[in-house]
Amino acid sequence: MVEDRMCGKGVNKMIERNEMQETAKKFKAPKALILGSHSALDAAAGARNYDLPYLIYTTPQRAIIYLQNPMVGKSKEVVEDLPAVVRRDMLVVRDIADLKKKKFTHAILILDKYSDIVKFVDDLVDLECLQIPNRAFSVYVGGDEKCSVIENDFAVPIVGSRKLLKIENRGEIEKDYYWFAQQAGIPTPKSFEVEIKKDEIKFKKKIEQPLILKTEFKHRQFERSFIFAGNSDDLEQKVKREVEIGNIDEDGLKIARIEEYVPGPHANFNYFFSPLNAKESWGDAEKAYAEIYNVPIEEARSCLANEFLSIDERREATHDGVIRLPADVQLKADWSKTPYPLSFEVTFHADISIRESLLKDVHKTANAFLKAAQVHEPPGILGAWCLQTLITWTKMGVISGVNLGLYDVPEGSEVFMHTPVTQDVALRHGGGTNTHLGIGSKYANAKYQRRMSMGDRIALEIKRAIKRDMLAELVT
Repeated sequence: MVEDRMCGKGVNKMIERNEMQETAKKFKAPKALILGSHSALDAAAGARNYDLPYLIYTTPQRAIIYLQNPMVGKSKEVVEDLPAVVRRDMLVVRDIADLKKKKFTHAILILDKYSDIVKFVDDLVDLECLQIPNRAFSVYVGGDEKCSVIENDFAVPIVGSRKLLKIENRGEIEKDYYWFAQQAGIPTPKSFEVEIKKDEIKFKKKIEQPLILKTEFKHRQFERSFIFAGNSDDLEQKVKREVEIGNIDEDGLKIARIEEYVPGPHANFNYFFSPLNAKESWGDAEKAYAEIYNVPIEEARSCLANEFLSIDERREATHDGVIRLPADVQLKADWSKTPYPLSFEVTFHADISIRESLLKDVHKTANAFLKAAQVHEPPGILGAWCLQTLITWTKMGVISGVNLGLYDVPEGSEVFMHTPVTQDVALRHGGGTNTHLGIGSKYANAKYQRRMSMGDRIALEIKRAIKRDMLAELVT
């Protein structure tokens, strides 16, 4: 398999969707393959809840997470004696060959490093594995900013969008998620160009509004660094200081994005695009959608199949603690001289909901991005994805082509209104969905009349596809 895919000068050709579809068609008893980090607990619990066998691959450093939080048992089984159920159901191995020796339902494979999983592509296909992508998969297995290892070497069917995983690497590739958002015509924060020197940045003209610089840490390139500033002069000074103390460097500045700071609450809107539901009739709902929004029935079905599941928000350390201080203390504190420098790394996620009338704008934004992905990188989004936004308050009528007008305001009038601004897009299992682990997602629960987290929804789609002999529809 791996050897057969070699071409040219020892370089693998890109893995095409039809190849993975043919592989998936041969599967009789598929298993969810999950990289042990990020959102693996939700994915594993969902698989367990739908009696879908799963395999988590992790490292010795993170194995403790899955050993101490075992997702075991059968669907709807009430677990009273946890050690007995773990003993019965959980297989933990260091050699993938041991997984082939007996049938398993819940397994953990411990590797020296995540990227070692690529060595076992043939074994994973033999085990009938379906990779559930998350951000850690893109980062630790991807290989580079283009996720070349995933696109060229990891010949295992992915329940999601193989070629869209790399668009999260903003500034490192031409067609990142900002490019797709532009094609979709949805609002994003305005960006600014600067001149980059060895240890500083220089704006072409002075900017008198709050700014944010997004880049990578110098020594932890898997984590993102954020620098907030009151204006361009302030940001120039802060960047120089961060370079001097060794937090960021010139290479990081070359791929950095500097944009306006848009005030408003942040929210991650978790969606699941169902390729199965996009092929089904929705009755009067699809007819009404097509008529009201003047789109073909096929597009109406696609939008209806773009299921909204949940919302979560981020809490960052040490930022979250700093903003709780009185303003006078914040102004006096010099965090560079403490053991606790300012950090905006995601630490917690919390469950939230949105004012109901604003859902219309979020749905329009999500559907526009969905369509842009389908047009510019077919088949587009498959399965779990996340629209990361903030909701601001600004004077706008029609924004970048997506009509967010108010029903009670005369057409053409410009008024202040809530506006969703897209600041990030994740075309895989979102990191905040562990918030809904064990309890489900409120919007999905209401629609399905049962507990339904993102992990549950992924497993449900796989089980439905198996039953209908349509597994090929889910993979790339």
